[in-house]
Amino acid sequence: MEAFIGEMGGVKVETPNRTFIGQGVWFDTNYPEEITIEERVTLTLGCTIFTHYVYFDEATHNYRKGSVHIKRHAWIGARTIICQGVTIGENAVVGAGSVVTKDIPNNEVWAGNPARFIKMRKGFEKQNKI
Repeated sequence: MEAFIGEMGGVKVETPNRTFIGQGVWFDTNYPEEITIEERVTLTLGCTIFTHYVYFDEATHNYRKGSVHIKRHAWIGARTIICQGVTIGENAVVGAGSVVTKDIPNNEVWAGNPARFIKMRKGFEKQNKI
């Protein structure tokens, strides 16, 4: 099923057989080609990934698009919303129900609305120095 979603929707899933895409995951249909999911990523129940944003000012509204890149071994908790223009680093963990509005560095745990830094993942600190 994951390979079908990746090919038909335009989402770039590097290794569909090594990626978990849970039930009810929704990829933005406006620009699915702007989503890249690397190897061994886990997207759990009901995650949503947006690649566009509409914002309003006094006179008009504007439409903005941006890429979403989820790097190797990232784990995304249930019902998380990932907004346009965001990169989620390798080995990162995003807590359930979070709203990700900015980049998450490698090896960090984030959660909340908006998602905020919680802690570093133990055992991964040295990977950034190699």
